[in-house]
Amino acid sequence: MKKVLLLAFGLGVAIWLNYQKSVDRALQRACDGGTMEACLDLGNRYRDRYRDGEGIPQDFTRVAGLYEEACNGGEMLACNNLGVRYHRGEGVIRDMDRAVTLYEQACDGGAMPGCLNLANRYQASNGVTRNLTRAAEFHEQVCNGGVMRGCTNLGNMYQVGDGITQDLTHAASLYEQACDGGWRPACARR
Repeated sequence: MKKVLLLAFGLGVAIWLNYQKSVDRALQRACDGGTMEACLDLGNRYRDRYRDGEGIPQDFTRVAGLYEEACNGGEMLACNNLGVRYHRGEGVIRDMDRAVTLYEQACDGGAMPGCLNLANRYQASNGVTRNLTRAAEFHEQVCNGGVMRGCTNLGNMYQVGDGITQDLTHAASLYEQACDGGWRPACARR
C-alpha cells in the first residue's frame, strides 16, 4: 500500500510540474507575441516560485527582464514590480533612484502599489528626501484607490500628527474604512 501511495504521489508531482511548465511556455509565447500582461504574469510566477521554495533555481535577472519588458510595453504593475527589484537589488544592481522613478511611473499610470511604495519612500526618506506632506498625499491617493493599507497608513499619520495636523477623529474613520474594507490590521486600531 505504501508503494502505491508513493507512486501516486510521485505521479501527481510529475503531472503538476508538467502543468506548470506548460503554463510557463504558454505565457512565454504570449509575452513574445507582445502581450505585456503575460510578461508580467510570467515574471510573477518565477518570482513567487523562488519565494515559495518550489525548487526552481533562482534567476531574478530573468524576473527583472520580464518586468522591464512589460513595463516598457505599458503594464504599470510591472513598473512597480521592477521598482521593487531595484529597491532590493534582486536581479539588478540596487538603485533607489531607478526604483523611485519606476514607482512614479507606476503610480502615474494608476497602479496603486507604486503609489504606496512612493508614500513609504517619502515617509521613511528611503531613496527620496523625506517629505511627510507628499507621503500623506500618496497614502490618501492609495486609500481613495481602494487599497486599505493606504487608509491605515494615513490614519497612523493623523493619529500621531506625523507631518500633518493631528486629528484623532479622522484617524479613527480611516481605520474603520480600512477595517470595513478587509484590512485586518486596521481593525485593532479603531
